Amino acid sequence: MSAVSPTTQPSVPASAEPPPIERRYLLLTFIPYYLDDAGDVWLDQLWHRDFVQHLRYLPKLTLAAPRLRAEDGPDDLVRVELPAGAELELWPLPHVQTTLSAAAQLPLTAARLWRAIGEHDILHSGVAGWPIPIGWVGNAVAMLRKRPFVLMVESAPWRPSTGDEGVKDHVRAAITEALARFFVRRADVVFFTQPSYARTLAREGQPGAHVTPATWIDEADILTREVAEARWAAKGDRVRLLFAGRLVAAKGVDLLLGAIRDLHDRGVRVDVDIIGDGPRRARCEAVAEQVPGLRVLDPVPYGAPFFELLEGYHGVLVPSLGDEQPRIVFDAYARAVPVIASDTDGLRPHVEEGETGWLFARGDRAALAAVLERASEGASTLRRMGLRALAEAPGFTHRGMHLSRWRILHGRFGRR
Repeated sequence: MSAVSPTTQPSVPASAEPPPIERRYLLLTFIPYYLDDAGDVWLDQLWHRDFVQHLRYLPKLTLAAPRLRAEDGPDDLVRVELPAGAELELWPLPHVQTTLSAAAQLPLTAARLWRAIGEHDILHSGVAGWPIPIGWVGNAVAMLRKRPFVLMVESAPWRPSTGDEGVKDHVRAAITEALARFFVRRADVVFFTQPSYARTLAREGQPGAHVTPATWIDEADILTREVAEARWAAKGDRVRLLFAGRLVAAKGVDLLLGAIRDLHDRGVRVDVDIIGDGPRRARCEAVAEQVPGLRVLDPVPYGAPFFELLEGYHGVLVPSLGDEQPRIVFDAYARAVPVIASDTDGLRPHVEEGETGWLFARGDRAALAAVLERASEGASTLRRMGLRALAEAPGFTHRGMHLSRWRILHGRFGRR
């Protein structure tokens, strides 16, 4: 018996859209929203891209999140514009940046969530966050107030992945894992981005547990076969690979740099571009100064600029040490680019060995070096895999992901 009811084809026809869910739906998140002097709501670009999809099927939506001033926000803020018939209520929560401040604000946060959850029909929450998962409070309140709640398990950042974690990290991980399992097994609906989260957190055969992979590509982002072939013809045979992501240890940055150095020491050149920000950026730049073929580029906004950059490469590198399911896999597929990835629970279901990319053992520096060398000599193979990956992309659009979740939520909450 499976522990989940997997959703294998997120894209479904628009004609299959069920009616909107007319219940009062409270979306709880630690991601802040920004308010300007005119009362307009602004979100950072990536959160806005996802948030507006919720408004398609949740016309009575309330956002419970930290509130900040728009003038203090990042440069990429986008204003929220409501579709016809949609209502958006805001429920501001304290903005905290440290564990100490989160603990100090906990009574106020709990009091506000007690009232907010009591005034709504459904809570949408999670099991992770920083510095203290706000979902812990919301989920507990929902249970006490006998309100149904929906959980989103997109990643498990509390789980050790780099080997550098200390005793404090392991204690925190054990507590978070236990609470995540506790709340997941009592939720009405749970959306997991990968099967392993469902297998380790949900009950065997748990009703309401669903796997819906995380993806943000739109139909317009997916190249046609003809355009993809033309892009590949323009790339030539000199293979260039891309790493795009947060420059942190858990993303495998140190592993990648080590593998590239090993190849350099053996006289093997690989052309790799690294794009992103994070605490490992300075280290990436230092290695790039010593190793020909390695470049560190400035980030570009997600959307057209990123996709245009992406399609110029022969392959995308995802050497993750953690078990998350990175969205960049489907970004790459949309532009007919194969993926070279760690053999992790989050990546294995979506990278078909030798067909849409190559997998190597997680954390294995020698294995990564070997696959980098193989890629540097295999432009024609990468082309074949990239075009095969393109065929997978239409089944994993952002709109299709939300439509799948919409259908599931409607099946559970669509009728009073």
